[in-house]
Amino acid sequence: MIESIDNYIQLVILGICTGVTLYRAVTKQRRSWVIITLFYAAFFFGSLYWELFYMFRGDTPTKFYVAEFSWYVSYMFLFLFLRDQRDPAVRGMKCRIKWLIPVFAGGLSIYFMTFGQISSNIVSAILMSLVGMEAVKGLHSGNTVKRPVYVLTLIFFILEYLLWTSSCLFDEVSVSNPYYYIDILISVVLFVLMLCVRKALRNEVTE
Repeated sequence: MIESIDNYIQLVILGICTGVTLYRAVTKQRRSWVIITLFYAAFFFGSLYWELFYMFRGDTPTKFYVAEFSWYVSYMFLFLFLRDQRDPAVRGMKCRIKWLIPVFAGGLSIYFMTFGQISSNIVSAILMSLVGMEAVKGLHSGNTVKRPVYVLTLIFFILEYLLWTSSCLFDEVSVSNPYYYIDILISVVLFVLMLCVRKALRNEVTE
């Protein structure tokens, strides 16, 4: 029951985010909106596959390569969106603290590898490191208009790793499993991120 509630909440929120960003992409015809739409759409389809499998098979997929591939693609588009938002004046700015991100992601990926799926953990660590480093560089740039976008991206980054860690430590399907509450929180963060992206891009145009 809690698994389906979690999945439905995520699908509804991601569906709304995909619809809103798609509308903006069509009406504004800006590259930034197209990229962020692809991020939400890819994340949505990964979650949709997961829920459809659970609905018809009554269990979570033991091999979820379709969902994983969709989520990997979404991470890539989030990275491209953040990269697209870089201020040209600070592209060459040094930011040593960003290297803490791959150290963190790499360390946890080694831990996750003890549970199997070595290649998928390496891919996710690389993609999430790119996302996290880009968000840290964005914060380091001091851009106040886009700061909420970078902060929420880092929160998303941390929550994803909390989610994966909880999946290793807790495997029961029950309301006491923190995995589901972290996943719901991720959905809420992604919705707020969409609102912040909307505000940031609107302010960027009016400046």
